[in-house]
Amino acid sequence: MKTKIFLTLLLLAIIRLNQSWAQTSEDSIKAAFQETKDRLDGISENMATLNSDVAILKWVKISGYIQARYEYNDSSKNGVAGGYDVSKNLNANNFYIRRGRIKFTIQPGSSSKYVIYFDASKNTISLKETYVELYKNIGKHNLTLTFGQFNYPFGYEIEYSSSKRDFPERSLAETNLFKGERDRGVNLTWALPKYLQFNAGLFQGYGIEDKNFTWFDPTKAKDVIGRAKVKLGMVDFGLSGNWGKTYLPGSAAVSGVTTWYDVNGNGVIDPGEIKTTVPKAAVPALEKDKIRYGADAQVYLDFLPLGGTGFRGEYYQAKDNDKNERGWYLWLSQNIYTKFGAAARYDYWDPNTDSNAKNNATGTLSLALHYFWDSYVRVTAAYDIPHQLSGNSIFSKYSGDRKDNRFTLQFQFMF
Repeated sequence: MKTKIFLTLLLLAIIRLNQSWAQTSEDSIKAAFQETKDRLDGISENMATLNSDVAILKWVKISGYIQARYEYNDSSKNGVAGGYDVSKNLNANNFYIRRGRIKFTIQPGSSSKYVIYFDASKNTISLKETYVELYKNIGKHNLTLTFGQFNYPFGYEIEYSSSKRDFPERSLAETNLFKGERDRGVNLTWALPKYLQFNAGLFQGYGIEDKNFTWFDPTKAKDVIGRAKVKLGMVDFGLSGNWGKTYLPGSAAVSGVTTWYDVNGNGVIDPGEIKTTVPKAAVPALEKDKIRYGADAQVYLDFLPLGGTGFRGEYYQAKDNDKNERGWYLWLSQNIYTKFGAAARYDYWDPNTDSNAKNNATGTLSLALHYFWDSYVRVTAAYDIPHQLSGNSIFSKYSGDRKDNRFTLQFQFMF
């Protein structure tokens, strides 16, 4: 009897213990499941954040190029101007960074794009471009509105990247008429089906490198720029116009001043010891018309077994501050198989075409040879031969022309 009672109690204890173990095991499984679920939820949240970040990165494109140079000029001398003005270096035999540029393009969709573009050249860092572009398609017509700081929509050479150009610098006409190649404003581009494109823009008018008007325009009137371009494939050509105002700051009146300096110290005014400066009347500020016209053409041929051939030409006619200006260039480039290229250009610039202003035009013959190290690096050797021209000639060298030919060796990396 006692044995049966003992066995019954033992069985009940075992059953109770099993129930307790089962409950504990079930609670452990539930806790483990909840912990796993929480971890998976956390991973899902992190993945959603990561996917969002990756999607944003897909919008961003980074590009740019570096131009490291050695330059030698025949006019090079030791020292600095006056022996003390370190801002005016007389030595033109230098290694330097001509352009170090990086461009960030953000395009979240097909209807807009945002760009910011920096340059590190020599010893300065500057903002070259920053703008917003909006796109709209109406049938086969494509409209682009650009607002901010960007290239002037004038001519061919301005918008042709320095990373692609054969020669170290742009033509003299372009660099004198359009400081820095860029300005602040708004531009509408209308691309018609197949062949035609029109630009119409409103700009500050002083460029991004004007020494006096760095970011503001002293005149209420803005510059208007228009351009029409025809693209036929092998032959492209365009016409451009720029109409605006140039502001000339005035100056205050200056009174004449009489001074006596007792040279010999005798206390008597002797001849030559008194000097009088001439008074100057006040000069009022003025606005002058600024008008510029341009015509350009490009021809691309593939008739030589060496590679493609390109002919480019551009003409500028301008009036600024009552001076008539004229410039043009002719540019030939030739690919030589896949590793080499060569180019030649004649560049003419006359800052004052008045018949009485002689010997002030410049004609520059530029020659260049390229070696393509790989798809990212191009090595260029260029030689520029500028001449002050005689009279109103477009080729004849002036007898007083100084020797200032320039050799440039440039290594360019582009990504």
